[in-house]
Amino acid sequence: MPQSSFKLKVLAGLLLAFAGSASATTYTNVPSGANANLPFAYFGNAANPSGDSPMVGQVFALTLDSLLSSFNFYAVGNTSATFQLNVAQWNPSTNAQNQAVNTVGSNLLPSTFTAVDTYNSTGNYTTISFDNLGLNLNANTKYIAYLTSSDSTVTGVQLSRTQTAQDVSGFGLGHAYLSTIPGQGWQLPFNGNGFLSLQYTAVTAVVPEPETYAMLFAGLALVGAAVKRRNAV
Repeated sequence: MPQSSFKLKVLAGLLLAFAGSASATTYTNVPSGANANLPFAYFGNAANPSGDSPMVGQVFALTLDSLLSSFNFYAVGNTSATFQLNVAQWNPSTNAQNQAVNTVGSNLLPSTFTAVDTYNSTGNYTTISFDNLGLNLNANTKYIAYLTSSDSTVTGVQLSRTQTAQDVSGFGLGHAYLSTIPGQGWQLPFNGNGFLSLQYTAVTAVVPEPETYAMLFAGLALVGAAVKRRNAV
């Protein structure tokens, strides 16, 4: 086999192995598309209508160290509200799923991500999309992805949610909101039938193990050495 062909095959194999180790996984609790007829969670910065929360999000956890690349929420009807995404650790001191007063950590995203809103006239819902997040998340740690808005006039936005006894996607743990009642903190609603989750779609990729990086770098060094020997001939 010609040396150049061998080097190319080695390099291609290493790149394929590296790419395969970081393959994307999509988690969603609306696999057939958002359903605007399900219960709502109300987002709003203004003082009314009562029941609005200035921060509304989804608590989730992953079983493997992962890279979060995108997150979508869904709003009922056609909204052009300006949303920002925050991702923080849920109950950072205890990592508990729920307790009397829940807390969230600082925003982990390295920059400000503003949503792209896309209205679906057939389903009468707006997809609130955040892409290219590039956020590393740890396994067995609870996080919350939540919405805020820099527009103080935004109020009465109905975020679509669903009720499940167990999230079949293996991702979501429940819908949470920051109560405006002093002393209540973050609330994670629960009733006799299960947790209420926002409707969401999230895409992650498993973070490659250190051995995978080592194999890639060793392979590149091997190819580089072969090229150097060939040039020296």
